[in-house]
Amino acid sequence: MFLILQRCRTSGVATWAATAVLAVLSSPAAAQQRLDNHPVANVGSRLGLEEAIRLSLRSTPSTAVATARREALTAAREAAGLKPQPSVEVSVENFGPPIGNLYDQFQITGTYNQAIERGGKRSARVGLVQREVEIAEAEAIVARLDFIRLVQQGFVEVQAAEAGITVARERLGVAQELEREVGRRVASAKDPVFAGTRARTGVAEARVDLDLAIHARDAALARLTALWGSSDQYAGVEQSDFLDLRRVDLLGPSPADLAIVQARIARAEAAVAVQRANATRDITVSAGPRIIGSGAVGAVAGVSLPLGGRRLAQARVAEAQAESRRVAAELAVERFRLERAIALAAERVEESRREAELLQGEVLPSAQRTLEQVRFGYNRGFFSFADVSAAQLTLTNARSRVIAAARRYHEARVELDRLTGRFTELAREAA
Repeated sequence: MFLILQRCRTSGVATWAATAVLAVLSSPAAAQQRLDNHPVANVGSRLGLEEAIRLSLRSTPSTAVATARREALTAAREAAGLKPQPSVEVSVENFGPPIGNLYDQFQITGTYNQAIERGGKRSARVGLVQREVEIAEAEAIVARLDFIRLVQQGFVEVQAAEAGITVARERLGVAQELEREVGRRVASAKDPVFAGTRARTGVAEARVDLDLAIHARDAALARLTALWGSSDQYAGVEQSDFLDLRRVDLLGPSPADLAIVQARIARAEAAVAVQRANATRDITVSAGPRIIGSGAVGAVAGVSLPLGGRRLAQARVAEAQAESRRVAAELAVERFRLERAIALAAERVEESRREAELLQGEVLPSAQRTLEQVRFGYNRGFFSFADVSAAQLTLTNARSRVIAAARRYHEARVELDRLTGRFTELAREAA
């Protein structure tokens, strides 16, 4: 470790402290010690996207919610298939004080009553609850797709942070090479002493940026793996496809999103069937014994049929049919919304891909050549240290722009994947 303490007449004690801090930050041993302190940096394997999705889906509490809802609807479907419960009625007539022969005329009647459903009410009820089950299953898949989108966003965040570490390491390497070049020129009195100080400051800044980049990666990885557990077993995520920015095929809307609307249409049609079945009047049959006070025993039987209600039944059928038409119209609206959103997401994907392609194909090579040429000229005294710093900054900014464009590309891909249902099969597997 070296420590340079220069005291300028105009800066006093502040310059002594600032120079000491820069020297400590510039120490390779100190910087390496800071990098080694990161617990995730050197352990575990690389995490793939599908593996992260499966781990998250196994741990999300929404699966338990969907299971409980499905079990509740299954129980409701069984209840809907049961016939009406019978009833027993007991009545006493002609009882009172024993005056004359009234007491001998009292009657006790017991009847067993059973409603008989007509018009297919039971099957209509079961069909309606079954449509509710299908809606619950479709909504559970869509909820898992939304959760998968959250996992993808966290995965892209980690990938971008990993790429930022690469850029920070490259910047540090260039800064260290420049420091050595400047040191040789300062030693041969070709450059002033402050040029060496500026070079060392650049190395210190590059080390700080690398340290912050590693911290950002670790924090992003911790947020991602918090969706299912500890991050100790993973050193990072797969990076092979982060800069592999391919064109995307324009696919149709996610079948899972359309399945919800289709299930609602089926439920509305089932509701119409229930109202039509309810329009058919049920009959109630009853039978039982009648005991007379004189000791005689007889039997009673009867049939009851409700009167009226036809207009009310017709109004309810018309209401259910109108609701069915409304839900059916929503399918076209939802398809139009999804297709428009897919087109916008695909446009953002292509825009980001094109930007990254141009930066990688034109800007980066030019910035790299510029830095090499400026450093070559600087070593021969044709350029100043400021020219080298500007060329280095241009290259760093170009690399950062590539990463930013790649991140926007993948973030747009996440939205496109959600709209087109790329991971629908994984969502079904978790059911």
